[in-house]
Amino acid sequence: MYRCLEDIEFIIFDLDGVFYREDEKIDGTKEIIDFLDKKNIDYCFFTNNSNYKTDRYKNKLLKGGVDVSEDKIFTTTKLIQHYLEENCPKDIYVLGSDQLKNTLYKKYEKNSTNPDFIVIGMDSYITLKDISNTINLIGENTKIIAANPDRLIPLKDRFELECGIINSIISEFTNKEITIIGKPNSYGYETILKKFNKEKEKTMMIGDTYDTDVLGAINSKINPAWIKTGNKLPKYVVKKDFMIFDSLIDLKEKLEEAKR
Repeated sequence: MYRCLEDIEFIIFDLDGVFYREDEKIDGTKEIIDFLDKKNIDYCFFTNNSNYKTDRYKNKLLKGGVDVSEDKIFTTTKLIQHYLEENCPKDIYVLGSDQLKNTLYKKYEKNSTNPDFIVIGMDSYITLKDISNTINLIGENTKIIAANPDRLIPLKDRFELECGIINSIISEFTNKEITIIGKPNSYGYETILKKFNKEKEKTMMIGDTYDTDVLGAINSKINPAWIKTGNKLPKYVVKKDFMIFDSLIDLKEKLEEAKR
């Protein structure tokens, strides 16, 4: 499986658990990017988070010695914007962070009765009342999209609930299908590949979460890889289906060997 490294021309990186953990830098961040730049291997970053603007991620990467353009950073907010542009709704309703609301309501009219689209993202201040209100305004023709399916976000010594919990509640009480924009849905990968004009066979995804990063790459027929610096692998996973790297330094060394 590692033979594909010889042909890799584009790498999609997850962020949290790969380049940092919360505000803690992970070893090898500058080294891997310097190596990719030297070898003219293109790359970008793809996070399922819809809470923040891309400049926040740019600044977090800078702390690790990595200076990249915001054009290389893809959040689910960016992808939701792209999806809505393709589907041309007249109005929407957003259940999510202030950042997500402010970004989308600049372009689309807010409708609190029977919107064309409901957009779901995560925010720590969402209440059960907010979720109930959202369920009650969904009409027969309302379509629902969500930033991501993650149910839990692991932190240093605890976890926090994520968007997938809200998705489950709304789906159960509306009997409506929810379209996931982020990983592991292939929509984000396809959009990124089209933007950078890259081939799937020469692209690799590096992530620390099997159910989103690795599975998303598999779903999209991109070379999948899991890195050990973040989340643990679920026990049910068959390890022969994807590459495994101990760290970004390990990735750099294996790429160096493959590109000789």
